[in-house]
Amino acid sequence: MRRLLLLILLLLPACRTHEAPPRRLAGAAKGWNVVVLTVDTLRADRLGAYGYKARPNSPRIDAQLASGLTFENAMSQRASTWPSLASLLTGLYPSGHGVNENGYGFPDGLPTLPKLLHGAGYQTGAFLSNMCQANHQGWDAFACAAGQDGKDVRRALEWARGVDPHRPFLLWVHLFGAHPPYYNGGDGAEAMDPGYQGPLGPRKKLLDPVMTKPIALTERDVRHLDALYDAAVQGSDRISGSLLDGLRAAGRLDRTIVLFAADHGEELYQHNRYLYHSCSVYQTTLHVPLGFAAPGLIPVGARVPQIVELVDVLPTLLDLIGVAKPAEQHGRSLLPYLERPDAGGRSRPAFSEYGSSRIRTVVQDNWKLVHNPDALSPICIPDAPPNHYPIGREELYDLARDPGEKENLAARQPAKVAELTQLIERRFAGLKNRANQQKIPEKLQEELKSLGYVAH
Repeated sequence: MRRLLLLILLLLPACRTHEAPPRRLAGAAKGWNVVVLTVDTLRADRLGAYGYKARPNSPRIDAQLASGLTFENAMSQRASTWPSLASLLTGLYPSGHGVNENGYGFPDGLPTLPKLLHGAGYQTGAFLSNMCQANHQGWDAFACAAGQDGKDVRRALEWARGVDPHRPFLLWVHLFGAHPPYYNGGDGAEAMDPGYQGPLGPRKKLLDPVMTKPIALTERDVRHLDALYDAAVQGSDRISGSLLDGLRAAGRLDRTIVLFAADHGEELYQHNRYLYHSCSVYQTTLHVPLGFAAPGLIPVGARVPQIVELVDVLPTLLDLIGVAKPAEQHGRSLLPYLERPDAGGRSRPAFSEYGSSRIRTVVQDNWKLVHNPDALSPICIPDAPPNHYPIGREELYDLARDPGEKENLAARQPAKVAELTQLIERRFAGLKNRANQQKIPEKLQEELKSLGYVAH
């Protein structure tokens, strides 16, 4: 018996050295369909998949994320819909693709996901509830529901049911989601927070004065604000589930990669008494959900803690389906994580930009720097008083100890500020900049202002 045990112990190291290598995924989904489902204004930390326990906000989204691989620390390149989604579709930072403000359009000739896949023989359809007039190109079918998510989903399903089953398709659906004034929650907030008699409700005329007057909110008001938002998340969860159910029933999720993401989160009064998102440089708006699922290819239930960026989405999808990447790419393929979710290793830094200004952020490991070298006080809320959203010249946060970014350590940690500043400068040095001023039509300016954005 002792000799047998000794033999087993001697053989164990040899067994370990012959473990099966990870599956190589480059080109493994060649000819597969691609579904991109993005939800507006969806904070990662308000989903069950990211640890939210106060309310069961997101059972359908949680299930979709659990069906594949979830990135726990994905970062948006701007807390604003058009720049952020353009980064997802191009693999470029906002200054690189030129859609650096809401209302700006893609430059002609710029490679994008629909153009690249259309050129590879894909049928392409986009059905959006926001970012409708951004000079989109490469789509066989394109429709805008202007905030009406139900119509968005119906149109998308009708198109998907009618595609040629012998050719792959790319379907992009962008839902208005939990975007203010949070009407996707219907009357849900009243059930979550009964008896509220304060000034807030799912209408712009009730929410905007908090920032433009401004009106100070009590703890009771903030609790109801959270209920308004959570109800909108629940509404977004239901409509996301209906899209996925419809695609499944039509047989359109077989041999299909499903990418789920948000463009940005929401501030919800956590910094500068601000409710919305476009002004924000904080993790409340820059940390977004991100997940990839593909039956039989991507590990089910896997999670990756390393920091990644939305600019990484395009090169990852192209690598999976075996389509050549454009020469100009700011993102990197996440295939190594999809192949080995537990491989570990240090995260690469993640960056965001802020319109045409020099305000940028970087997150590396547990450190976050907000860099505002021109001490700019941006005008980011229509009709608001001056200096309504102050951003420090340098703001440094230890996210492990201070995830809410409340204590600015810049004055006490000059060496860390210098280190992270150099990361920003090196990252953007030499990158092609397409951030030219674009004239926004007057009608579109009014539409953007009605959503709470500054009209240019």
